[in-house]
Amino acid sequence: MVGRIYGGISTSLLFSAFESWLIAEHNKRNFEQQWLSLTFSKAVFLGNGLVAILSGLFGNLLVDTFSLGPVAPFDAAACILAIGMATWSENYGDPSDSKDLLSQFKVAAIAIASGKFKLANLTSKP
Repeated sequence: MVGRIYGGISTSLLFSAFESWLIAEHNKRNFEQQWLSLTFSKAVFLGNGLVAILSGLFGNLLVDTFSLGPVAPFDAAACILAIGMATWSENYGDPSDSKDLLSQFKVAAIAIASGKFKLANLTSKP
């Protein structure tokens, strides 16, 4: 049960980290504010669903068509990760903000509530 709570907290933090980065990067580059909502709405379909499908097809292409073996999709993912690491600019955030997220009560409360919600969803399914 504790593992489920931690899993819910980690899933919440996983998605909020990307959202925080996107908002900070959007503001840093002075894009129009309405673009932010458009980006989030398109990310639901294009960013999650379509990219997952295309990634699966690409992995299948590497394994079956090119006969590179069952580890080929993981090798391709490592190459894409290396390219991303080399070209991505880091967002360090505002230096005046507190670095200890758990010391902020609201963040900890949201993480715990999200974890309990996830726990309720996962344990109630047959």
